[in-house]
Amino acid sequence: MMKKPLLIIFILIVFKWHAVGQLNTLENIDQLEKGGLKKTLKNFIKDFYDFGDPFQMGGGVSLNLRSYNNNGAPLRQDPFFYTLGANLNFKIYQIDIPFSMVMTAKNTNKSYPSLSDMINSLKDQAKSKVNGYARFGISPHYKWAKLHIGHRSMNFSKYTMSNLNFFGTGLELNPGKVRLSGMYGRLAKAEPINLSLTSPNLPIYKRIGWSTKLGYGDDKASADIIVFTAKDDENSISIPAVYPKQKSPEANFAVGIQLQKLLLEKIRIKIDYTRSGVSPNTLDAESDKNSLTNFLLKRRNTTYYGNALEGSVSFEGKNQNSGLSFNRVDSKFKTFGAYFFNTDVFDIQGFTHFGLFQSKLNTSLKLGIQTNNLDGEKPATTKRLIYDIQTGWSDKDFSAQFNYTNNSSNVSYILNQQLDSLNAVVVTKDIGANLNYVLPFKSDHVHSISLTANIQDVSDDIEKPNRISVSKLFLINAGYTLKTKSKWLFGIRINHTKNEVPLTEVTRFGLGASVQKSLLKEKLSLGFNSNYYKNNNSLKQKSSNTILQLTLGAKLFKGASLQFAYGILRTSSDVTSTFTESIGNLGLQYQFNYKPAKKKSKS
Repeated sequence: MMKKPLLIIFILIVFKWHAVGQLNTLENIDQLEKGGLKKTLKNFIKDFYDFGDPFQMGGGVSLNLRSYNNNGAPLRQDPFFYTLGANLNFKIYQIDIPFSMVMTAKNTNKSYPSLSDMINSLKDQAKSKVNGYARFGISPHYKWAKLHIGHRSMNFSKYTMSNLNFFGTGLELNPGKVRLSGMYGRLAKAEPINLSLTSPNLPIYKRIGWSTKLGYGDDKASADIIVFTAKDDENSISIPAVYPKQKSPEANFAVGIQLQKLLLEKIRIKIDYTRSGVSPNTLDAESDKNSLTNFLLKRRNTTYYGNALEGSVSFEGKNQNSGLSFNRVDSKFKTFGAYFFNTDVFDIQGFTHFGLFQSKLNTSLKLGIQTNNLDGEKPATTKRLIYDIQTGWSDKDFSAQFNYTNNSSNVSYILNQQLDSLNAVVVTKDIGANLNYVLPFKSDHVHSISLTANIQDVSDDIEKPNRISVSKLFLINAGYTLKTKSKWLFGIRINHTKNEVPLTEVTRFGLGASVQKSLLKEKLSLGFNSNYYKNNNSLKQKSSNTILQLTLGAKLFKGASLQFAYGILRTSSDVTSTFTESIGNLGLQYQFNYKPAKKKSKS
């Protein structure tokens, strides 16, 4: 029985190294045999024994307090909210151990802080997280070696294991051109039937998986092989036959190959292919058909397979990047190692990006088509045309960006057996512009103006020349800013928004002003911001919003900073009573690096 696994592994290794050999015909592959890997390992061990400092710690902690109150209407938020966060890195000799944590707590009946309530709430939450197996993990690393322990995520490829959270262990080794990664752990926690719920829940089996990736190469040429497998533990939960929501244990096996090569220092070719098999019920009878991967996924009568393929050919110039990309994913393709991606899709598109006038003018163009129903089993086939134009100019005193996007979907619905059909086209157009200009005044003050505009149109076309709009959005903002020599910053702005949807039209007109000042060598900053909005709709209903906000920022001492903001929002309307909301935010941050002082040796 061991001959097949050994044969599969041997074939994969031979194919992988043969592919690398083909890719590196323009390189000196003998470099590895001349001591490249040996030298890398020697330096790795040598530097590890050069212990350095026994302990270092750095990072930051933060505390944010938010208060909310409403006068004249029911509360729309929690009265008080706490957020405590930490992002730390411990270094023991040459090993880095990063750690991060976020905890939140709230008061549901008071809009002011209470130290005892905050401590009790954080304690309760910490206890709840511990009892609920909170997601906690560390990833210590040393040079090109990295270890993952606990709740972690790793990325092997888009269609095998792609940043899926797991509870277990993982390892990444990247010594030079060689890459080796692996993981083993729990992908899903068992969730048995909960009879206390009013409606039956869907039980979940405990799922265990592992994956490995072996690669060689660099930016000029590389090849990688990925293997991923996952299987549900059929004994992790018990489901009675009379239970309304049945669930079968599943299994998955996927193998992927990634190749990329840079030709003539300009042309890059990329290919990513994955073959995946899924058994929707591991309790089904085994198939009579033989499979080379039976030792990883037993083929059953209900097992199905799918393919995913994507690639690109591009020209990489100094100021230009152009090429062609494609992506094809079968309707039956599935992997247990990724959260989400589109299936039953084929798309191909051309793209180019270039810069002119010493890269002051940059332009990006895309044109592509997309279709589904690859196996012809659906009653409707969707064809989609997409083109995107983005261009921008950036100079010392003037910058401008423009974009135009047109996405169209052509959906063919088969209405009856006589193949009469109804064609519907959904078109989305998005046009935008952003302009900024520093006025050429000869003074110590800086005057600048800005303009932003955006038009979006979503429409239907049921084989008629006149389009029926589903949604239209028009937005324009204009502003003026004055920055003085004494660090005062003044601004005024005006904006208008119009949104049209079926049977409803909403317009908003707004004015705003702001002032900001830096003091004490920029250790203290004060700001005031005000906005007024007037709203109307097609039902002749009117409302208005007045917003006032005061901000303060301060550098307390080395590594410590404070931010404070207090705002008032007053809303009046023809259909509801006037109410006033107030929101206050206080944030404290502290960044530090700690290194114990070395003891002086006694002479």
